[in-house]
Amino acid sequence: MKKRIACAQLTAVNGDVKKNLSRIEDLIKKAVKSECHIVVFPELATTGYGRDETNAALAETLPGPTSQSLSLMAKENQIAIAIGLPELDETSDIRYNTMLLIGADGEEIFRYRKVHLWATEKSWAHPGVSFPVAEWEEIPTGMWICYDSRFPETARSIALAGGKLSLVATAWLGPADEWKLAVRSRAMDNGIFVAASSLQGKSFYGPSLIVDPHGKVLAEGIEGKDGIIFADVDIAEVAEFSERVPLLDDLQPRAYQKNQS
Repeated sequence: MKKRIACAQLTAVNGDVKKNLSRIEDLIKKAVKSECHIVVFPELATTGYGRDETNAALAETLPGPTSQSLSLMAKENQIAIAIGLPELDETSDIRYNTMLLIGADGEEIFRYRKVHLWATEKSWAHPGVSFPVAEWEEIPTGMWICYDSRFPETARSIALAGGKLSLVATAWLGPADEWKLAVRSRAMDNGIFVAASSLQGKSFYGPSLIVDPHGKVLAEGIEGKDGIIFADVDIAEVAEFSERVPLLDDLQPRAYQKNQS
């Protein structure tokens, strides 16, 4: 199964959801013109990765005004959208750093709540507890956010659940080389495709990347420049890679347990 996947990178205005949604819509239209089936946006793309109190104050329920605007964009443009935003669970008053996947019909497919929280994120967000996988266009798909990339268990959990594609949102604060290495490694470690969108701005580093199961970069953005990148991916390559390098079949989990002696 072949799909054209886009990653949009943008410089968000901290705290200005209206301006950010306008920029997001412009990038969606560019992805549509390039005949992409899905476009991936960065971490907290709707609000910007601002102060902790700002992130908390702008968190919305799902569905909510922002997600409904995004759903309308997806439906009107007939393109799936994966995007980072702050979520409020109204019943518990708990907030999450969330990534939402919306289908081309405007319906939510699933959401992912960031498991590995970075530094002061812990002051406003609650960690998620799992790495769900769901079907997007008959492709088992997972998601993760930023700091999750540094934990091999993240992508391995998705791969073990049958994931063949992972969509990633980031606002990377560390060196760009570390970001690129992490994305490529997580893809090759598990023989999956990874499409990773990177927030831009003076505090953030690294370009957006689309990487194949071999860890080869299929498309790479220009750091500091807003726009989209895209690549055609053939999900059949995941099975082909697995046949040549059966990573998941050859796992030896007993040997990985912490030595208790």
